[in-house]
Amino acid sequence: MGRAFINVAGTLEERPSVIERAFQIAKSGAVSTVAELIAKLTAEGYANAGQILGGRSLSLQVTRMIAETRTSAHL
Repeated sequence: MGRAFINVAGTLEERPSVIERAFQIAKSGAVSTVAELIAKLTAEGYANAGQILGGRSLSLQVTRMIAETRTSAHL
């Protein structure tokens, strides 16, 4: 499988995997549910986000990240 690249400010940078990007978004506070996260990833072009994050282990891990981010933002 080839590497995916994105154009960032005129330079090509390697695009993060769907899991890496999911963790980035979950930790950013931009979403409050896994469903919102999957929708955001899909909008960014990660067509397989629902399949990858649909597993119990990853779903729980991302849910915890979202909850921790939202809890620390309210402190």
